[in-house]
Amino acid sequence: MTHAPFLASLGAAEILDLLSKSSFLGILDVVVLVLLSVLCWAVMFDRGRLLASVRRGHLEFWDRCDAWMQGRLDRRELEAWCRSRPDLPLANLWRETAAQPTSQAVRRSAERVAYAETENLERYLIILSTTVTVAPFLGLLGTVWGLMQAFWEMSVLRSANLAVVAPGITEALVTTIAGLSAAVPAVVFFNLFVRKIDLIGNEMERLRSLMEEAAPSAGEARLAQSRRPEPHEKEQIR
Repeated sequence: MTHAPFLASLGAAEILDLLSKSSFLGILDVVVLVLLSVLCWAVMFDRGRLLASVRRGHLEFWDRCDAWMQGRLDRRELEAWCRSRPDLPLANLWRETAAQPTSQAVRRSAERVAYAETENLERYLIILSTTVTVAPFLGLLGTVWGLMQAFWEMSVLRSANLAVVAPGITEALVTTIAGLSAAVPAVVFFNLFVRKIDLIGNEMERLRSLMEEAAPSAGEARLAQSRRPEPHEKEQIR
């Protein structure tokens, strides 16, 4: 019998060949999982690149903000730099709050900017969370359906040899692998992105506190003495 090493040596071409002989539900299941996986990787690449760019920009922003508060950088220079970086949440928050006359106005403006920036950073993450929830169940559906197909063939042909059950078992295993391959990266990157966005939210909260203390109505002397709140070590963007 040469059937035993057959399943162990299956490659992509063999799996595609077996899928072509699978049931409509099995093929549809795999196609949906592959599409979800492709969408997830597109979202992971897009959000990962965006968050990495935000991290680098925020480090530069804090350096410039410290220089401004210490009198080493003119306010107009900092404003010009912030206007040139509309992709940075902290730059947008500074621009919206720097001209506010009172701390209450600063708080309201900061909250509006924070909500908008957080929503922008979380864009498309619904695809990852949906894949995390749906993909394992689609894989399980394909597994159960493939096993049902195998048992059905056994009952029809009244035989339990590997040639009879191999297509159904292969369909079950392929859909299981497809489901896990889509769900595992999605859950890892979803948790990573949510953590990074939470840290950016902490940074916006610290900047809001700073701008409230340094409101123009408090006077330029108080502004010069303001210092950026020291971040907690667990709030660092890593």
